[in-house]
Amino acid sequence: MEEFDEKSLSRYNGKEEKQVYIAYKGKVYDVSESKMWKTGTHMNKHFAGKDLTVQLSAAPHGEEVFSKFKIVGTFKVSAAQDERIPKWLSNLIEKHPSLKRHPHLSLVHFPLAFMIGSSLFALLYALFGVKSFNATVFDLMIAGLVFSVFAIVSGFFTWYLNYMSKPIKAVIIKIVFSFILDADAVILIWWRSLDSNILINVRNFSFNSWIFFIMTLLLALFAMIIGYYGGELVYPTKK
Repeated sequence: MEEFDEKSLSRYNGKEEKQVYIAYKGKVYDVSESKMWKTGTHMNKHFAGKDLTVQLSAAPHGEEVFSKFKIVGTFKVSAAQDERIPKWLSNLIEKHPSLKRHPHLSLVHFPLAFMIGSSLFALLYALFGVKSFNATVFDLMIAGLVFSVFAIVSGFFTWYLNYMSKPIKAVIIKIVFSFILDADAVILIWWRSLDSNILINVRNFSFNSWIFFIMTLLLALFAMIIGYYGGELVYPTKK
């Protein structure tokens, strides 16, 4: 069978009516007949003519999806590719492919949901004055801040592993707003610890309470921005 390297494989990228080849775990597959690889692009983020072992190992489907495609050759991995990640990490990922992406996708939902919930209950308290809503705002804020630490760490790990820490726009925006979100939460928790009635007084039109209230509502905005750009990485809308 033909042996491909990066240069020879790149010729089969699906553009200009060329065939569509991808490499996965040392094998080169012809996916030209697949509707999922039309024009040489899959999910607007995976491009043909390349070794996609790292990217597709974290895909929601298993390796059995490749069984329907013809194997047209083998792929020779360059020394530079072998050295992209430490050997111990490469072995760990080989045994547990979900470590490549799924831990961050799972963990990031918790702080986003807690922060949005904190904003929601602050709004409900301002509207209806139910005292338990005031306590819930504070509890959700703390939970969101705690879980954000794990989400951020797993996010940096995923950024390094899947994107080699490249300055991708969506990733940079997520990082910036993650720290803005946490800084906002830290200020609010500190402020609430000094004055337990800070949110209660919003119904009395206290200036400080309204600043606190607005900052709390901003938690939801920051969380939604992070969530949106996270979605752009997983399900990009632009090529």
